[in-house]
Amino acid sequence: MLNAECLSLLPTPYSLLPKTQNFLPEINNCYKMRLSHKHKFLFIGKPRSGDTMIRQALDPYSDSVSTDQGRHNHPHVPASILKQYFKRMGWDWNSYFKFTSVRNPWDMLVSVYSFGNPDQNGFYFWEKQQYNPNKKMPFTEWITKGKSWDIKAGKHLTDLSAYSLSYSALDDDNTFLVDYVIRFENLESDLTFLESMLGLKLNCPKIEQHKRDDYTNYYNQESIDRVANLFWYDIKYGNYKFGMA
Repeated sequence: MLNAECLSLLPTPYSLLPKTQNFLPEINNCYKMRLSHKHKFLFIGKPRSGDTMIRQALDPYSDSVSTDQGRHNHPHVPASILKQYFKRMGWDWNSYFKFTSVRNPWDMLVSVYSFGNPDQNGFYFWEKQQYNPNKKMPFTEWITKGKSWDIKAGKHLTDLSAYSLSYSALDDDNTFLVDYVIRFENLESDLTFLESMLGLKLNCPKIEQHKRDDYTNYYNQESIDRVANLFWYDIKYGNYKFGMA
């Protein structure tokens, strides 16, 4: 559930808008991204893929910085919407260094599940009016029935595909819109490379080690295969395999 400020900025369902209509959500602190006109970078946040740490590292140099740290309802916005917003504002998309992050999807989805803690009806803890904390949806059921927020359409998808790299980084023509992808598994070394690209010193917080079972213990064969089908782009891009650390 989004707060009133964020709700007021969400577009009419994106898929219903005419291709020529000049209407996009305003880019402000409701969104989990980082933009710097001075340093010419744009970071597109991707859920549970190190994006909080990356945003914190970029904060000193960013024009757009998240506020109200107590909330969990600030949406991620994909590159396809941001590119159209740049066009609307008269900013040269190609003059910015654009990057996002990726994580082994089998591991990433366990992190999403552990964080969102979906109840038996698939509501996440931040959906407070509907949420029932006393009855939790089993992980393997959530992999099949879980939902994800599609900011393009202004509604929930009936699957988890909005957590994918393809959702974050591709446009409707499957054009890859970013210049670099940070691998969560190589966060420290990839941020060092990013420093050299941006010419900036980035102080990244240490990765918090949450105590939970190995992600492989959450899966059965059916859920392994479903993630493989739904997140094939992430798997191919990152050369991921089930069981990789």
